[in-house]
Amino acid sequence: MLEQVSNKEIANALDELIICLGVSKEKPTYNLFEFLQKRNTEGCVQEIASLLGLPIRISLSYVPKGYRPGNSDGFRSSAMTRTDSTGRGIGCITAQVSIPQHLPMFGTPSLQEFLIKVRVSESSHEYPDTFVAVMAHQLSHVLLASLWSPPNDCELHTDLVPIILGFRDIVRRGRKTTESTTNGNTTTTHTTTYGYLTDAQFEFACTHVTRILQQHEHSKNCLQNLVEKIQKNIGKATQNLETFRDYFNYLDSHPPKKMKKEHAERVVQLHGDDYSRAWENQITTVRKKVEITEAFMRTLNHFTSVVAERINTHSQTLEIASDELCSVTKSIITDKKILRKYVGIIYIIQRTLRLQ
Repeated sequence: MLEQVSNKEIANALDELIICLGVSKEKPTYNLFEFLQKRNTEGCVQEIASLLGLPIRISLSYVPKGYRPGNSDGFRSSAMTRTDSTGRGIGCITAQVSIPQHLPMFGTPSLQEFLIKVRVSESSHEYPDTFVAVMAHQLSHVLLASLWSPPNDCELHTDLVPIILGFRDIVRRGRKTTESTTNGNTTTTHTTTYGYLTDAQFEFACTHVTRILQQHEHSKNCLQNLVEKIQKNIGKATQNLETFRDYFNYLDSHPPKKMKKEHAERVVQLHGDDYSRAWENQITTVRKKVEITEAFMRTLNHFTSVVAERINTHSQTLEIASDELCSVTKSIITDKKILRKYVGIIYIIQRTLRLQ
């Protein structure tokens, strides 16, 4: 346990990690449990690695159920402490990852499909939440080592990695197990805690990460609201443009006998410069910008400084596009009102009924 570590130190460690790794919303973990239900432990570990952003390939082997350190066929080292309700270590290793001395750097082609050997207990499927929590911790050692990061052997940083990368709920469920034994009329409950953070430290870390996530989510939601606003305005602009074109085409085939001079000049100008096509192109340009932003946001569950900057850039782009769209719509409506004066009430009613 890391009882002597202050909340300030934990917050600093989280901020350091988030600068390197970003922060994630809760990861979907149902596939992990399906793997364990089917006794496909290797598939489960491979999926955990993927959720942590590791493109490695897992080679899994087992130690027997009931193994204790010291057995010749067991794990070679411990990287995960287990303690009972009094804080005493009980020394039962659930999983161990062998990290090669010359691990390729994260983001390089050499890390793709790089073989990492993992050993787990044969009974790992009996405590799925705990197994996933422990395995996320162990693979976090690999992730930090691949960053060639100084704290890759620091259990504080390693315990915090699953918290920032979307394993908060499952670690909360899996970091403790309880077993009860009955002797006559006496029932004794043994609680085992996995990891190095105390309960208070773990919850502080989760709260700190949640607060940072909420800030990113707020920026994302503001961008989403802007997208929805512009989409609504695109609909209005398109509808006004269709009405303008109908009025324009009707007046071409039914020219009015009398028209104000300034209106007649404007109609001539509209014929000469094809404003309708220009407006349509401007609306299409705005629509494409919105579609690009939607594609960016569609799978946006992980936030880094680069992602935050992209959110800001998309927001600025759409703010400008929104102003341009408002200007286009205003022009269309202005000219539509001019034409409406000359198409006649009967045509307007007929058109309205036709579109219903």
